[in-house]
Amino acid sequence: MTAGRLGLAEAIFWTATLVMVLMLALALVFWTIDKRLINEVSVWAKPMKFAISLAVHMATLALVVALLGEGWRTGTLLAVVAAACAFASLGEMIYIIIQAARQQASHFNLATPFTRAMYTAMASGAVVITLSAAVVGIVAYADADARIAPALRLALLLGLVGGAVLTLVTAFTIGSRLSPHVGVHPPGGARMAFTGWSLMVGDLRVSHFLATHMIQALPLFGLVAARSLPPAAAMAAVWIAAIGWTGIVLASYQQALAGRPLPRLF
Repeated sequence: MTAGRLGLAEAIFWTATLVMVLMLALALVFWTIDKRLINEVSVWAKPMKFAISLAVHMATLALVVALLGEGWRTGTLLAVVAAACAFASLGEMIYIIIQAARQQASHFNLATPFTRAMYTAMASGAVVITLSAAVVGIVAYADADARIAPALRLALLLGLVGGAVLTLVTAFTIGSRLSPHVGVHPPGGARMAFTGWSLMVGDLRVSHFLATHMIQALPLFGLVAARSLPPAAAMAAVWIAAIGWTGIVLASYQQALAGRPLPRLF
């Protein structure tokens, strides 16, 4: 398929997905040869996690845009949204990789005027990236020409908009506290493999992760429901899933704020 057939917004989202995958590959190479740590975690852990998350985010939005009617797929609004999302994602990844190479934190680093300014810029970029999903979700729900079953259409609205709202709530809680931890994580204390989530104190990254990936989980559930259930039952199932996922996000958010860690068996 050519960029013309894809539509500009789709082409941008897929190009950004490829760039994130290439950055992930680069971080993986450095991870294998560079054993330096930041806060007891590999300096390349954050670039890898962000590259994966952003690649999944961009691919999700590209797939949703592909379902829209021709007017929205080829229109200016979604092209601008896609470009802003891609630009913000690229800027975040470049700074995260540079800071990793310098063995310095990219987040919560207020040591110099430059790092303070970059922390603010990253927060602004995160808002752009997150709200891009909300815009696509609203368009998908409103587009009468979209090739979308009713249950999937509802799941896109609730997943992309609801996930974006919950992501911003959890992210700005973390940002305002200048730490994902509620309590002091002891040196050498137990952490969850790969994610680095604390198993000793409350960790707001759990709810942030769940909120962010509601953007993928609920539409996927809606797709399965639409294909396997009668329309009314599929719609009801999407509502139940959306309420349930939101409840899990809020429960993990409150647990972290209370200073309670994940159960060890999670």
